[in-house]
This record gives sequence, structure tokens and C-alpha cells, in this order.
Amino acid sequence: MKHIFILLLSIFMLTACRRHAAPEGILEEKQMVEVLTDLSVVDGYMATLLYSDTLRIQGKNYYATVYKNHNTSKAVFDKSMKYYSLQPVLLDSMYSKVSKRLEAKEKRLNKIYELEQRKKTLVK
Repeated sequence: MKHIFILLLSIFMLTACRRHAAPEGILEEKQMVEVLTDLSVVDGYMATLLYSDTLRIQGKNYYATVYKNHNTSKAVFDKSMKYYSLQPVLLDSMYSKVSKRLEAKEKRLNKIYELEQRKKTLVK
């Protein structure tokens, strides 16, 4: 009896801890993190510009480009966001990954900027 209990408990733990694949029509976690990262970059860029009707139209194009680059659509992204929103612990984990990816991008861009500034000072 004790062995059966341990066996059942082990099976339960293995299935409970295993990550389940996203349902059909939902972006996988990794792809969702990539899309969220790129959308955050677009959001940041858009926030630096003055708002106008032209900007609103351009913004739609930027977002559409992100979806296209990730072989998805706004509808699939929205459906995926709704799905992951119902799993707040997972969504929080995904946003932590987005934050780390954005920080890494910022560091790379800062290094490039510093190198460009050094080149300019050497040329003078």
C-alpha cells in the first residue's frame, strides 16, 4: 500500500511540474516573450514622439510589422494574451524574461553608442 501511494504521488508530481504546451491557436511561451519584447520596443519608441493622426497610423504599421516578423497576427496575440492573463504566475514570469531581454538590448545599444562616440573623438 505504501509503495502504491509513493508511486501515485510521484506520477502526480511529474505531471504537475511539467510545463504544458500552449493550446492550439495560442503562442508558445517563448514566442510570446519575443513578441512582448518587440512590442515593448515599439511602445517605447512611440512614447518619444508627439501624438498625431499620422503617428497613430504609423504605430499600427509598426505593430503589424512585429506580428509579421513573428509569423502571427494581432488576433492570435490578443487571444494568447487573454490565455496567459488567466495564469498570472506564468505571465509574471514571462514579463520578467521580457524585462531581462530589454535590459540586454539596452546594454548592447549603449556599448555601440559608446564605441561610436569614441570613434568621433578619435577622428577630431
